[in-house]
Amino acid sequence: MIFDTQKTGLKIMTLRKAKDLTQMELADLMQVSYQAVSNWERGNSMPDISKLVDLARILDVSIEELLDSRQQAQTVKRALDENETLTAKEITEVAPLLKPSKLEKELEKAHVEGLELKDLQQLAPFLSEEKLMELVERVGFNRVSDLVPVAPFMNSKQLQTIIIQQGELHENLDDIISIVPFLEESFVADIAKNLIADDDDASLLLPLVPFLDIDTLMDLIEEAEPENMNDILPFLPFLKSKEIMRLLAKLSKSLRMDDLSKIAPFLDEDALSQLVDKAIDSGEKAPDIENIVPHLNPKTVKKYAGKLIEKGDIKTLKSILPFLEDDVD
Repeated sequence: MIFDTQKTGLKIMTLRKAKDLTQMELADLMQVSYQAVSNWERGNSMPDISKLVDLARILDVSIEELLDSRQQAQTVKRALDENETLTAKEITEVAPLLKPSKLEKELEKAHVEGLELKDLQQLAPFLSEEKLMELVERVGFNRVSDLVPVAPFMNSKQLQTIIIQQGELHENLDDIISIVPFLEESFVADIAKNLIADDDDASLLLPLVPFLDIDTLMDLIEEAEPENMNDILPFLPFLKSKEIMRLLAKLSKSLRMDDLSKIAPFLDEDALSQLVDKAIDSGEKAPDIENIVPHLNPKTVKKYAGKLIEKGDIKTLKSILPFLEDDVD
């Protein structure tokens, strides 16, 4: 049973008012800050377990009445007794009330055979990184993804060590991706490099892309040697026009003007206009021109309009008229 901080906070406030005490006066009696009492009553935190006895005494109630739970009161009393050894479940329950040193001491004394990863998730915010790692190793896990609940509280180097020990990047990739947000950027880059080294399939990088810097991503895409637009299209939302044009230059032989409408939203006006200009100069018609005209600079739109007039393509010309400058004849 987890402590209900909101319920306990309301109880403390009600009992304090019944004693006609201000928060400041209660704080002075408890030898804590005014903010501490305020946080208790708002349910933002719980009093340290060593303070519960004093708080109950000052408010003239039992710990059971203060917590409104016989079971929790018994657990608190056992935690306060140096001769008692708490179970794993009891430690999980009282962890929010214990100082880190007291919590780790209780864990050393306890029989933690019944401790599971879900219990560690509750304990993690109150443990040092070293102690949490020790408990993770004692409890054990089957897959890296099992660590997701406690990963935010673990040291990135600890997680990286576990991944290295697991080995087989391809087989464990889905599991690794689940904790990537908690890994160092350089380590994620190394994972990506190993993937490409083993298999020139750039699509393997997609789950890692949000965690890679642009320079690293570009190097990896180029190393994978994409052969056509479909190979690079999924990466375009993460790249700037400069990088996209760099990739397109390598695809010049396979690049078709049919691809322009696909990449238009990811290129700046000048970059896209440069590609359309090239198509116009080569005599090739850029398909779906109506869809990409909004992304072109006025000079290129005017140039394309001139070509349409030469060809007598009035239908297409009418479709781009709204994007022509007023001085066009």
